[in-house]
Amino acid sequence: MRELWMAAGLALGLCAVPAQSRPLPAGGVTAAEVIEVLQANGYRAEEDVDGVGDPMVRSATDGSNYAIYFYGCERGRCTTIQFGVAFSMKQSPGLAKINEWNREMRFGRAYLDSEMDPAVQMDVDLELGATTEQLQSVIGTWGAVVPAFKNFIDF
Repeated sequence: MRELWMAAGLALGLCAVPAQSRPLPAGGVTAAEVIEVLQANGYRAEEDVDGVGDPMVRSATDGSNYAIYFYGCERGRCTTIQFGVAFSMKQSPGLAKINEWNREMRFGRAYLDSEMDPAVQMDVDLELGATTEQLQSVIGTWGAVVPAFKNFIDF
């Protein structure tokens, strides 16, 4: 677990761009705000919509494409976001391995999807407001979770 946090600090430090943190309004974030922070830190970011019409952002880290889903959306602001990625594997790591991840790691909730492929998600509550610096930190944490999970499942 210590390795994950050291990697998170390193990932955040490597992607940090000198920029002034600014507060975001209460009520959550917009896809445009998330995209702005992603791009300011060197990530590609494309806006999309999910199956129910809520915003979604597509990006990548550590060579893996992922999505950011937006929940609790009203007038363009969404109270929570969820980072998520799944990995198609010939051999499933199995439930015991996924449970081990969930037991040992604080960030990134893992599960097996309907095809028994491993997936990891990370939820972020932004209902009471946030800053661009906080979003940058969350992105750095996710940037550490994905490679740690890939290594854990031998992807």
